[in-house]
Amino acid sequence: TGMLAGPGTRMTGTVLEEGLRGAGGYLLNGNHERFMGNYDPRNERATRDIVSRSINSEIRAGRATPNGGVYIQMSHLGPDNVRQQFKGMVERCADSGFDLAGDLVEVVPTAHYMMGGLVFKKDCSTELPGLFAAGEDTGGVHGANRLGGNGVANSTVYGGIAGEEMAKWVTAQSLQECNMSEVLASIQAHEAPLHKPAGDIEMIRDALAECMWDDVGISRTKENLIQARAKLDELGMQLDQMGVGDIQRQYSITWQDWMNLRNLILVSKAVTEAALSRENSRGAHYRDDFPEPGPLESSYFTAVQLSDQGLKIENRPVQFTMIKPGETILVES
Repeated sequence: TGMLAGPGTRMTGTVLEEGLRGAGGYLLNGNHERFMGNYDPRNERATRDIVSRSINSEIRAGRATPNGGVYIQMSHLGPDNVRQQFKGMVERCADSGFDLAGDLVEVVPTAHYMMGGLVFKKDCSTELPGLFAAGEDTGGVHGANRLGGNGVANSTVYGGIAGEEMAKWVTAQSLQECNMSEVLASIQAHEAPLHKPAGDIEMIRDALAECMWDDVGISRTKENLIQARAKLDELGMQLDQMGVGDIQRQYSITWQDWMNLRNLILVSKAVTEAALSRENSRGAHYRDDFPEPGPLESSYFTAVQLSDQGLKIENRPVQFTMIKPGETILVES
């Protein structure tokens, strides 16, 4: 869940840690009713995908808070205890004028971690020779739903592996010739917005966020995903037709924003096409029109590859090399 600070502030979406609910925090709808028990017997301690869908259901049912979310309540745990146990979270809310320890704070599901990413090997190498990846840039580590706290562990463990393996790889290589045609093509592509009249790229970014939230968000359907596909194509064409003008290049945030937005649209297209190809529901991916997870034994992951012909979608089977569905590595005491 993230803070819902109202319009006109970048504090909206700021993550409020899962530990608040784990410690006994309540989620209340706009009617000040605790609702999680209607969706899962674990109440607020259900997994984050279930909590997100439950909040979304309350919002869609018209039981949202004034700014369109739900409330989190911690005061019943004792304000002094909350201030001591969650000092950082209390201060973060106070920066936006909210009292987490003694009052209600509006929250909403927020995307704060990318579980997808580059397909990589155990040594952190990828299909591109010399490119190593670790942490949130990679996919497959967390499966369908990341466990709380594993984000930092992912970066730390695989970051260490990548560092060691890169050192080995570099020392075993000879100096390679630079492919100048690829370099010049990249320069031309990145300089393109400098040769086009400036446009309102913030408008496109806002429209992108709205599209992904409304049509490719917490609960998905084929109809919404196809609608998103068309909108993303439209936004991509709009961005290609506008630039940032002939501005100073050094430390240009506007130029960087344009390039970032182009990548955001591409990633959004990949997410949308992958969601369309998966006619089931697993963890953070939920289809209202295909709510069942399907048999675990035939699990697969979705790989997306970009070529001159566009995005290619491939569903690859999961290889259960250590433990199979239904088995456990835990030993009873």
